[in-house]
Amino acid sequence: MNTKKVPLFVMLLAGAVACIVTYLDHYSLHDMLVVLLIVLILFLIIGLVIKKVFDKFEISDDKRVDDEGEVLEKQDGDAEGDGGEEIPENVITEEEQPLQQ
Repeated sequence: MNTKKVPLFVMLLAGAVACIVTYLDHYSLHDMLVVLLIVLILFLIIGLVIKKVFDKFEISDDKRVDDEGEVLEKQDGDAEGDGGEEIPENVITEEEQPLQQ
């Protein structure tokens, strides 16, 4: 999962809410900017913590973990074990051939 932008979105959302609330409460411009700066710094830290939590639980695609916690290497081919053989599109299989009498 790409978690690079999580702190940015958390910060942007919190900043927007802070701007709207301080505007509706008729704060002065100086007070509004101070509140916005504090909110952005606080929610940047919160966003970084959320990103670290997401990154901690992320398992890479190259390795899988089985039920016992052992790491299994990624296998080539399908998970069904058909050997990874693919049938070309222009070949007619036995099921598609018309019945001959």
